[in-house]
Amino acid sequence: MLHLHHANRLEDLAEKLRRNLETPLSEVLTPEIIAVPGTAISEWLTIRLAAETGISANIRWLLPARLLWQIFRDTLDEVPDSNAFSADALAWRVLPALDDSTFTSRHSALSRYLKDSNELHRWQLARQMGRLYEQYLVFRPDWVIDWERGDAAHWQGALWQRLISEGDTRHWLRWRNQLFDRLKARSISDGALPERLSLFALTGLSPAFLELISTVARHTEVHLYHLNFSGGYWAEIISDRERARLLATHGEEADAYLDQGNRLLASMGRLGRETLVQLIGLEANESETYQVPGRSTLLGVIQSDIVELLDSRQAPPPELAADDRSIEAHVCHGPMREVEVLHDRLLDAFERDPSLTPADVRVFIPRLGDYAPLIESVFGSATGSRHIPFALAEHALTEQSALVQGFLALLRLPQGRLDAREVSALLDLPMLRRRFALTETDVEQILTWIEALGIHWGVDAEDLQSMALSVNPVHTWRSGTDRLLLGFALGDTGSVYEGYIPVLPGDSSLAETAGRWRGFLEQLIALRQTLSEPYPLSRWIAICHQILDRFFTPDDAEMDNMVRLRQRLAGLASDGLVAGFSAPLSLPVLRDAVERRIGDAVGGRFMSGGVTFATLAHGRSVPARLICLLGMNGDHFPGRESAYGLDRMRLEPRMGDRHRRDEDRQAFLEVLSSARSALYISYTGASARDDSVQPPSIVVSELLEEIDALTGDPNRSAALTVHHPLQPFSRRYFDGSSGLFSYAEEMLPPEAAAGRETPPLFEVALDAPEPGDLPLDRLVDFLANPARALLKGRLNISLESGAALMPVREPMALDARGRRALERAALAAQISKEEAGIFIERSRLGGELPSGTPGVLAAQRAWTEAAPVMAHLAPLLDGERGKTVAVETELGGWRLNAVLENVGPKGQVLWSVDALSPWVMLRAWCAHLLLNSDAGAPSHHTHLVDVEGIVSFLPEEDAASTLHELVGLYREGLCRPLPFFPRSAWAYVSAAKTPLANAYRTWAGSEHASAVGESADPFFALAFRDRLDTVLDSEFESLASLVFGTPAQRVQEARG
Repeated sequence: MLHLHHANRLEDLAEKLRRNLETPLSEVLTPEIIAVPGTAISEWLTIRLAAETGISANIRWLLPARLLWQIFRDTLDEVPDSNAFSADALAWRVLPALDDSTFTSRHSALSRYLKDSNELHRWQLARQMGRLYEQYLVFRPDWVIDWERGDAAHWQGALWQRLISEGDTRHWLRWRNQLFDRLKARSISDGALPERLSLFALTGLSPAFLELISTVARHTEVHLYHLNFSGGYWAEIISDRERARLLATHGEEADAYLDQGNRLLASMGRLGRETLVQLIGLEANESETYQVPGRSTLLGVIQSDIVELLDSRQAPPPELAADDRSIEAHVCHGPMREVEVLHDRLLDAFERDPSLTPADVRVFIPRLGDYAPLIESVFGSATGSRHIPFALAEHALTEQSALVQGFLALLRLPQGRLDAREVSALLDLPMLRRRFALTETDVEQILTWIEALGIHWGVDAEDLQSMALSVNPVHTWRSGTDRLLLGFALGDTGSVYEGYIPVLPGDSSLAETAGRWRGFLEQLIALRQTLSEPYPLSRWIAICHQILDRFFTPDDAEMDNMVRLRQRLAGLASDGLVAGFSAPLSLPVLRDAVERRIGDAVGGRFMSGGVTFATLAHGRSVPARLICLLGMNGDHFPGRESAYGLDRMRLEPRMGDRHRRDEDRQAFLEVLSSARSALYISYTGASARDDSVQPPSIVVSELLEEIDALTGDPNRSAALTVHHPLQPFSRRYFDGSSGLFSYAEEMLPPEAAAGRETPPLFEVALDAPEPGDLPLDRLVDFLANPARALLKGRLNISLESGAALMPVREPMALDARGRRALERAALAAQISKEEAGIFIERSRLGGELPSGTPGVLAAQRAWTEAAPVMAHLAPLLDGERGKTVAVETELGGWRLNAVLENVGPKGQVLWSVDALSPWVMLRAWCAHLLLNSDAGAPSHHTHLVDVEGIVSFLPEEDAASTLHELVGLYREGLCRPLPFFPRSAWAYVSAAKTPLANAYRTWAGSEHASAVGESADPFFALAFRDRLDTVLDSEFESLASLVFGTPAQRVQEARG
């Protein structure tokens, strides 16, 4: 017997179900079978039943399609476990037919559609046809039967005939007919059918499904629990749009026969109306339970009008509180702002109503995938009193799992050039690093090697030749790593070995890291080659599992995603097996199939105890005190059909057909009816780029229009709409503007910032560091930027801009840094008396040059630029070669030490291909002072050579005293900001007149200067934030003279 239960509240339907379940089944251990539209309803029902009865157990929750298949398996013979007519299986069955030009050429429309198509395009058409055929089986069974009888004038019918003739023919219509025959013949054994079936809150049921259920109900007990919006007969009400169309067709006299009822129900409830008509036509025992919400709030009035089928235009305006906010609309400048505003509004709601808990809140979003990372960012980062427990009821593996993203990146290898960014992004994955025993420190070293070796893209020279490219193979992965490994084996010899120049990699202890890195690269290169060939689907799935085994070692947190990914791959393989698909596939088809399979939503917990985020289609009818709708944009909701042009049902619509827009309208109506206390709506109503107005969803507009109509106030909806600023730190949130507030304390505007002085960074100095070893390079680096040494070196405050993206193209020209490096290399080659041709070839093999003629010209130019420096150096280097001298001296407990190079009878010889700069002078002066502190040095002279000539430093009798002062500056500069700025200080001591004015020009900079002002340095700007305009004071002048006074005098003496 069929029992039909109507109610407008899910709670009342659940109570009906509970009472019916109180009657036990004949067998104690037999599970109850309840069909539900999704896991949200089953979770809600489980908790509801447990709360009422103390326990909820031994229930099988099935989706409608699975329920039918279970009935077939219980009552018929030889019903397979898997359905060969699911949309996924049908796609694989359709693809071979589309690949058959003999078949497609017989159908002109199909042939034109597939003209010049590739395999991926044919696969995408196969997927669409798989979905359509699945819909035809449910909503157009008569078409399918006619096609199978031979009546197929359209190519879709001919394609179906081919599928039936070449594969499994056992679709659900055939099982249905067998079931009907056996039920009619009473040949089904006792107990084969479930003793009781419950169908709870199902929507969009097809006539064929209802026919089967009503037939089964003649032989067993079936309860259908129908969520009905209204207690009145609303199956024939029409919307304003339908009314206008009918009046235009039949004239004004038809108006007397048209019933509009409630406008919202008429406009959004077409799917529900058709379902109601079908249910009323069934032979069933019916019961009804309707509750009219109170009319004390605006939301309650709208819900009551729907239940009582009232037209707001014909009823007097309700008496509502002036501050009624049971329905709110929020207009934002994008998804991120929507989530931020929601977070603040929820905090406010919890504060105003202590009885409201996060579990009482549901948030529905049509495109949850677009919002998921924003939700994690806003809700996941909130701490303390601003933390709100939350959960995503569903998410795609591709959105949540770094492992899955890495797996898909590996599948995309053949479509790329294996460039440096692509590979370095893979090394960011912790589970991949674990597989190849690489630590974060190892990866940092590898990235340094990639940059130093000049690796940009490509496997090796052979790979470049296969692309018919004539570029320097030195920038490929194998060339770069070969040079690195040779450097470990041979050292930095500077000589060419088998076409390679070994590169000194640094510490020999890094050899193991280099080996593991090369092993990872070889695995990557081998996989890229493997993926370039076509394979059958089963072989592709095996390769995918091998990728997971060879490239990933997930931790406990990622293990669930690994299991889910393998399950999705197994499901894909099962679809191909059920479809009997064995043809070879190209990688693009396999990748599209994998991405779509693992891109399907993974169900989480709907009843999580926190604020639940879900798509609008998931759990929309589950009641909640506060329901929030985000992303209700005009171009997102209602959605649009993806296969509209192929769907022949559109040309011949029937009652019960499912349309995306009607389903979305129905979902909005269910949400509107399920909110028990308040409804919150937000959408992107203003462009973040130009603030232009963007319309909300049509259903939101209709709701706002209904609010104006029922209240009799054309401005009521506008009063309920809050327009939010573009930025969360807008002053409007903190100045008491109507309707705006923020709980983000960190975004409070500074109090009277214009009238307050900026406080110094250090109120008191830090404790002095303990004396110890002090390499000369560290002292020089300190003097080059004392503020950086204090903030970064001692306090670990990093202010540099992030690392630039790795280059993925071979250099076509050298930048300024590359030119200087090449000039230094040319000077070193000339000092070692190397010929220009050998230097150019060595530079080419070392990856330092652009390809072809531009590289040769760059090397020749560098050789020419270095020649004047060499001309000045030659007399100093003539005769006995300089030696390296290790020097150490103790100064106030600090052991200053260095290994000085090129120290000979004529003195220490230093050189630079650049013009003399403050940093070059710092290094030369400090080295000269340390040399003079060693009484046993061969000479106490230092000669600094650049392109303009030689600057000589005479022996310094008080070198130790000067070094002691510099070390004292080092000690003091690690305790407080020291106002020494190399560029400004050099400008000060080098000026013949107005030295301080000259220093200020360098410090502040100007739009006419080639370099920015030194005050723009982030470390200087922070350390002296309270006195940037006055920092060049007497202490600065004293320090400039102390450090640069003598070097500037020596330069003046040498060059006038």
